[in-house]
Amino acid sequence: MKKRLRGTLRLAVLGASPERCFNRWSRANLPFWSLEKKSELIFHCTAYRSDLQMLRGEAARAQCELQILGLYGLPTLLARVRRRSVLTFGLLLSVAAVLYLQSFVWFIRVDGNSGVRTETILQALSEEGVRFGAKGAAIDSEDLKNRMLNRIPKLSWIAVNRSGGVLTVLCAERETVQPPLDQRGLANVVASRPGVIREINVINGFSELKPGDAVRTGDILISGVMEWTTRIQMTHASGEVFADSFRALVLSCPASVWKKHYTGRTERCVTIIFQRKRRKISGNSGIFGTMCDRMVETSEWTLPGGWTLPIRIETVTLREYVLEPVSVTPSEANCLLDAEALRLTEDDMIAGKVRARVTKLQKREDGYICQADLNCTELISRTVPFEPFGEEEVHGEVNQRGTD
Repeated sequence: MKKRLRGTLRLAVLGASPERCFNRWSRANLPFWSLEKKSELIFHCTAYRSDLQMLRGEAARAQCELQILGLYGLPTLLARVRRRSVLTFGLLLSVAAVLYLQSFVWFIRVDGNSGVRTETILQALSEEGVRFGAKGAAIDSEDLKNRMLNRIPKLSWIAVNRSGGVLTVLCAERETVQPPLDQRGLANVVASRPGVIREINVINGFSELKPGDAVRTGDILISGVMEWTTRIQMTHASGEVFADSFRALVLSCPASVWKKHYTGRTERCVTIIFQRKRRKISGNSGIFGTMCDRMVETSEWTLPGGWTLPIRIETVTLREYVLEPVSVTPSEANCLLDAEALRLTEDDMIAGKVRARVTKLQKREDGYICQADLNCTELISRTVPFEPFGEEEVHGEVNQRGTD
C-alpha cells in the first residue's frame, strides 16, 4: 500500500558495470527491489518515483544510464486524471458518494439464530425503524437491543454492530429446557384401551402383569399402592406399557367426486416489491367471477458476495378451471379409504405402529363403504391420579388385573 501511494517506476540500468550503480544506490540509502538481469550490460529494477533525481545522479557517477520503462501508483493516476476535468470531477463525486452512503444501512446480516427464523428478526427490526436505507447515526444499539428482546422473548441476548453500510445483528437464543416430570401426588398407570401386553417397563410403582396378559380399558397396569409385610406405601406410579391392540374402522366415500378441468385461459401479473411497497408492472391480478389456481414465483435481486437487495419481482400466474363430476372406481376407493384408515389410526396413537390391516369394500348406490381391521402395537399406558382411602379402597374393590 505504501508503494502504491508514493508511486513507483520500472527502470532499465545500462552500463559497462551496472553493479557499481547498485552499490552507490545502497550506500546512499536509495531503496530498489525486483532486480532482474537481462544481459551483462542491462539490468531491470523498481524504485520509488520520488527518488528519480538522486537515482540518476548516482547512476551518472557510476557511468550508467537509466531508462524509464513504466510509471505506477497513485501519483501517476492523479497525473492522468488531472488532464481530464470530467473524469476528475467523477472521481471526486464517487468518493464523496461512497463516504456519504456509508452513513446509511443498506444490508442487514443476522448471525447466531437457529430456532428463530431470520425473517422474524428482520421483521422486528423493520418495525423498530431499522431497515434498508435507515440512517446509521439514528440507531441506538443499547435501546434497540432492549426493544428487540421484548419483541422476541426467545432471544436471550442480542448485539447490533454497524460497519459502513452493513449492519450485523448477533443474537443468542434461550435454551429450551424440558420441564421435569411431575411426580407429585398419587397416581396409577391404567390401560387406555384393551390389548395383550407385549412389553412393560416399570419406572415407579408395582405391577404383577407380564407380557402375554390381557387387559381391559381402565385396568391398572402399574399400581401406586405397594403392599409390604408390615406397611403400605403409596407413590406416583410411572412407566410404559406396550400392547397388541385391535382397531376396527368404518369409512365411506361417494361414488363420484369433483375434478378440476382447465379451460386453457391464463392470466399473468408481474409486480415489483420494494420492502413493503408493491407496484404492478403488467397483467391482471385476478379473473373475475371464475375459479382458478394461483401460482406465485418470486425472484430476488442479489449482488456479488451474496448480498440481497430488498427488491423482489413477483410473478402470479392464474389458471382458470371448472369442476366436473368424475366417477370413482372400486380400486381408487379402496386405495383412498385404506390410506385414510391408516392415517386416522396412526394419528390416534401416541406411540406405536400398525403391524397389519385388512380392508373390505362394499358398493352402495350412493358410494362405497369400507370395513378396516387393523392390528397394532401401541403405547396404552396412561397416568391417572387417585385419592388415598377413596371409595374403591375402602370397600376393597380396587380395579386391578394381574396373573390369575
